[in-house]
Amino acid sequence: MVDPRRARGHGRGRPGARHPRRPPRRGPGRGHARGPRPPGRDPRGGRSRAPHPGGARRAGEAVRVVSPSESRRLDAEAIASGTPGILLMERAAAAVAREVGRLARARPERAEALTVLCGAGNNGGDGFEAARLLLEGGWPAGRLTVLFLGRQDRLPEDAAETFRRLSARHPVIPVVDEAGLEPLRRASLVVDALFGTGLTRPLEEGSLAARAVGAISTGRAAVVAVDVPSGLDGAVSGIPGPHVRADVTVTFGFPKAAHVRLPAAGECGRIVVAPIGLPGEEGGEGPEEGEAATAGDVARLFPGRPAASHKGTFGTVLVVGGSTGMAGAPALAARAAFRAGAGKVVVSAPDGVRAIVHGLCPEATTAGEAEEPDGYSALAVGPGLGRDAAAVRRFSAALGAAVPAAFDADALNLVGTEPERFGSRPAPTVLTPHPGEAARLLGVDTRAISSDREGAARELAKRSRAVVVLKGFRSLVAGPDGRSTVVLAGNPGMATGGTGDVLTGVVAAFLARGLGAREAAWAGAWLHGAAGDLAAERLGAESLCAGDVAEALPAAWGLLKEARLA
Repeated sequence: MVDPRRARGHGRGRPGARHPRRPPRRGPGRGHARGPRPPGRDPRGGRSRAPHPGGARRAGEAVRVVSPSESRRLDAEAIASGTPGILLMERAAAAVAREVGRLARARPERAEALTVLCGAGNNGGDGFEAARLLLEGGWPAGRLTVLFLGRQDRLPEDAAETFRRLSARHPVIPVVDEAGLEPLRRASLVVDALFGTGLTRPLEEGSLAARAVGAISTGRAAVVAVDVPSGLDGAVSGIPGPHVRADVTVTFGFPKAAHVRLPAAGECGRIVVAPIGLPGEEGGEGPEEGEAATAGDVARLFPGRPAASHKGTFGTVLVVGGSTGMAGAPALAARAAFRAGAGKVVVSAPDGVRAIVHGLCPEATTAGEAEEPDGYSALAVGPGLGRDAAAVRRFSAALGAAVPAAFDADALNLVGTEPERFGSRPAPTVLTPHPGEAARLLGVDTRAISSDREGAARELAKRSRAVVVLKGFRSLVAGPDGRSTVVLAGNPGMATGGTGDVLTGVVAAFLARGLGAREAAWAGAWLHGAAGDLAAERLGAESLCAGDVAEALPAAWGLLKEARLA
């Protein structure tokens, strides 16, 4: 049987690490968000990005993915440099409590019965402190149950401190047998603080810990996991055995392999990477297992609107699309472009489509099929475009325009197996294929794309000399230079018609606002995915539709505001 105290969530509170006994305080997280760098684009990929040797991570740089052992080393380094372990724990717990509150606000019935399950390591310490913060913030004591699976005399020092703080005002119930797990089965919301990233072997079948995990997984509750869902190994993408399936996972400082790669990533739900003050959170070199786009990375690109701005400040998007029976696609792209902050949006479409677009998106203006793309800030090409002779003419005009552009749907199908045609464009270019479209462009079947998504995205980016967003769970962004970024947002509920049109509109808006192709691609994919995640938390993944994603974009912007303030 796995001993919960041996699965340390992170390196905090190691033996011998002393800290002052003092009232809890919330320390600062990341530094002040920086704005975008001056535009200085190169003609193909947008802004250039030189390797950053250290210091604050610049706008346009994604966070590195690290191993659990590297995360624990950074924890220990933070403590050795003077940050008390208890302060790291307080910051982590505050992030967990914030996400519990968000889930409860999205669906108030979730607040009926909250159960926090804590283990005997620092992961459990995060859980104790999160429960205390929730009580301090007004959570009704009668609707909160805290369970403890472990021995109090074996808690690490910082976790023991948070246990004492909580137990001074609220009961902590030890779990000693199957009957003690009943609150997990009755819960409407669960915080899983049983194991952390230190768990490296499967839970023993039939053990009390495995039964606790089973009680969470078979219950009706929404689940917030601390660091990784209990039962998963943070260092690997596989699923070793019994585990929790989370709706939200809050991890600290950096994402780990289990958050990024399937199948483990599919059990983590929405990923929140919370800054707690670890070395390297703001940049610097170190071991990594790839890079990922998170809220904090996207927030750096948008420091806030200048007071003296006007609609021209944020660019004008031209949506090139629409055909008979396909009026909704350009309307969705236009709606999304507005929600992504574009100053103006014009839809170029056949006359029979234009009136429908006005009805679906009254903020947009429209123009005829012959509208010239030159002079616009950015293009969104392909939503509902069709493949007839008129569509070919419209696509060719957009392909040759010296205007940043996002290409999707029929705009990808019209080049057949010749993605090299995009390489002649004299402006930043983003392609947003789903696996089927990527397969057609590369002349392979969809299984070949699915078996090596990263390789396929890089190959398509190389051949097209464009930035590619390969859509899917954990969408991948690849550039012609071979670099790739995983997008830590999105869910299977978004696998429905029209969501790609929403993404195209968002990416085009970001291009219009002055971002380079790479930044517009991963920032747009993150905002789009986060909107889908928030919509799914409110409405459920099964009934999600593209319009829900577009209408949830303002809430996704709210996550970026929180990240700037963290």
